[in-house]
Amino acid sequence: MIFISFFAVLIGWIIQGLIGLGSGIISTAILLFFFEAKTVVVSLSLLALVGTVYLSISNYRGNLFLKDIFVLAVFSFLGAGIGSYLLKVANQKIVEEVFGLVIIFTGLYDLFLKNKNIKFPKSLKIPFGALTGFLGGIISGLIGGAGPLYAFYLNQYFHSKEDFKFVISFIFVILNVERIVFYLSYPDLIEFFSSEIIIPGLLATVLGAYLGNMFTKGLSTDSFKKLVSLSITLFGVYFLIKGLSLP
Repeated sequence: MIFISFFAVLIGWIIQGLIGLGSGIISTAILLFFFEAKTVVVSLSLLALVGTVYLSISNYRGNLFLKDIFVLAVFSFLGAGIGSYLLKVANQKIVEEVFGLVIIFTGLYDLFLKNKNIKFPKSLKIPFGALTGFLGGIISGLIGGAGPLYAFYLNQYFHSKEDFKFVISFIFVILNVERIVFYLSYPDLIEFFSSEIIIPGLLATVLGAYLGNMFTKGLSTDSFKKLVSLSITLFGVYFLIKGLSLP
């Protein structure tokens, strides 16, 4: 199990190190074949914190983008509360199917904008950021995996690979801290922190994030942004298929 955990986490974090998101989706999809769902989700939250802290530090270029992070973080917290409540009443199958379709069209639209070199007006940056944070928080509370929404927003307004990955990683740091505090506050959830995932996963997280970050340097900014757009679309396909497979 140690080697399975290592390689599942390594693959996920090479992808996240490359484009700024994806480890939770990829590593979770692999580990669910071998571990219980709660064990995977709870254990990966700790590794996600380590990885996002590393990517935040390694992509920091002197600008904290406090206004952008504040808007995204505040509205994400608000949305997460609503999402957690909706989790009790919403139909998981329908939520994942609809979310998958929305993300597919979001990714294709983003790719269209990049090919046509169309940019969102700067006057919409704050309201668009608030909407992204709010919807992202709701999706995080419902099914997790709201990264594609944040990526779509950041792909419009951040034209540096490093700034994009710094901001999205910093947002994930905040959300991961919230998740871990929530898990630790419930004794029933603490037992799901698994050493079989966490111990090999720590090395895999740092190594994967480092390698992915290195690979990013070989990409032009234009290629990077189109890769993000394509990844958003593929993650949408994943959620759609996942939703369709639910009973």
